Amino acid sequence: MEWLLNTTKQMKHKWEEVGVNVCDRTVRNRLKEMGFQYRKAKRKPALTPKHKRTRLQWAKERLVIPYFLPGVVQTENYSRLC
Repeated sequence: MEWLLNTTKQMKHKWEEVGVNVCDRTVRNRLKEMGFQYRKAKRKPALTPKHKRTRLQWAKERLVIPYFLPGVVQTENYSRLC
């Protein structure tokens, strides 16, 4: 089952090591014929609106504005600044 974790290019190179010359596209086609499906992994899951609200609330709770920044009016209500 280790071969299931290989990419098609890795499988192609393994075949070439034993003397079989195949294209990585051929490997993909044969895997498709066997019932396997190609899925490209997402880079990261998308945030739901609830996750976005929770994340924004978390960031606002930890917001620290240094008093020495010019042009920044210090208030107790930091939500007006965001």
